[in-house]
Amino acid sequence: MTAGKLTISIDLELAWGVWDHLTPDDLRRAARDERPICAALIELFDRYRVPATWAVVAALLDESSARAGPKEAWFAPDIVERVARAKAGHEIGSHGGRHIYFDTASAADAHGDLAYAQQIHRAHGLAFDSFVFPRAAGGHLDAVAAAGLKVCNYADVGWVERARMVGRRAGKIANFVDKLLPIPPRAATVERRGALAHLPKSMLLMGRNGLRRFVLPPVTRAKMRQGLARAQATGGIFHLWFHPSNFYYRGEEQLATLGSFLAAAAREAEHGRIEIRTMGSYADESDPPTRTQDR
Repeated sequence: MTAGKLTISIDLELAWGVWDHLTPDDLRRAARDERPICAALIELFDRYRVPATWAVVAALLDESSARAGPKEAWFAPDIVERVARAKAGHEIGSHGGRHIYFDTASAADAHGDLAYAQQIHRAHGLAFDSFVFPRAAGGHLDAVAAAGLKVCNYADVGWVERARMVGRRAGKIANFVDKLLPIPPRAATVERRGALAHLPKSMLLMGRNGLRRFVLPPVTRAKMRQGLARAQATGGIFHLWFHPSNFYYRGEEQLATLGSFLAAAAREAEHGRIEIRTMGSYADESDPPTRTQDR
């Protein structure tokens, strides 16, 4: 049987991720908390030699793009440099130029944002193969492919994604229920989207603020173990993702939860029972399946 696969992607955005509904607290946390959290995450990945795809908002590398508030909330070349030189061998992917939303952007704006991101990546010697759509707002796939990107993500796999098709509120409720209960995440497979390979996400490692504090770590740990096991059983991909901001609250608990999972995944990889791959590695899939795993 083909070994299952684990892919972890991280949306690195700081204040750019909430530029359209920014609060003073968002700015404070992005400037104060993001760097120690990223340092702790990098240390965990190094400890277990697990590479991830860090999808970076390109404006984090462009000081002239910084907006009002602490510059550290908008400009973070130090974080990107630390990721790039980590021992784990991470992939640097793209999260757009300035975190615009491709489902509502004009074609001109989409092309412009991608051209800006490509320019920044090239200027810093960074890869430009993988693209995570900001806010999972898929659109203008032709522009994404034309920019030279090869692998993208804008959707989840499983019942939550179907609930989102009913409406935004239904999707939010379904997402919370899914994280609250030990429902096994679905495995994903690569899907062809024209010239692009699309890799759906299996599970979000959710933050612990507000009602999310009731999502208990033992449930999250169980779900991640189940997701990995399902990928192994089906030969599919367990695609785990999160933002560093998901560690703003109850950070030590969150790091312990992730660390426990990375330790287990590293053991499985050592025994050849799982492959750990970055998003960009799927660009070479010669004939990606056209649908996600049903098992």
